[in-house]
Amino acid sequence: MSLNELLTAMSQDFIAKADPDVLAIMKNSRQQLEDSGLHTQALGAGEKMPDFVLRDSSNGEFHSREALKKGPLVVCWYRGIW
Repeated sequence: MSLNELLTAMSQDFIAKADPDVLAIMKNSRQQLEDSGLHTQALGAGEKMPDFVLRDSSNGEFHSREALKKGPLVVCWYRGIW
């Protein structure tokens, strides 16, 4: 099974088992995002992120440019509660 097939199967399984109210909230949130046009500003596959600075857990600054001097940088976003 390919990754795409696996992800499709997982999505279908989730939809089949999820609370209809939760699915409605998710659908509404997606529609709001699409209506806002924000998704058109997102980086595409292969595009480079601009340099950024974030606060770390000690309230210090994390500079992407400095981290990249040490090697590749992986950035992950975690969505909060739905």
